[in-house]
Amino acid sequence: MAMKYVLLTVLVAAAMVVAVVVFSRAVGGGFITSARSVSGQHSEAAEMHHKQQSDRNADSEKARMYSDSMSR
Repeated sequence: MAMKYVLLTVLVAAAMVVAVVVFSRAVGGGFITSARSVSGQHSEAAEMHHKQQSDRNADSEKARMYSDSMSR
């Protein structure tokens, strides 16, 4: 019976790690883009923003795959 709770705890911890990784990349990238746009590097800021969007979409797809594999 206790093994059930250990397994549940491990699954929740794995989901939290994935969420932290995805969220921290989004926040960190936002700060970098903001810093570039404020410093006058507008074209680089726009380029970085588009790169972050594509990375975020890829991260979202990976998170969905992990979620699907954990729920099976």
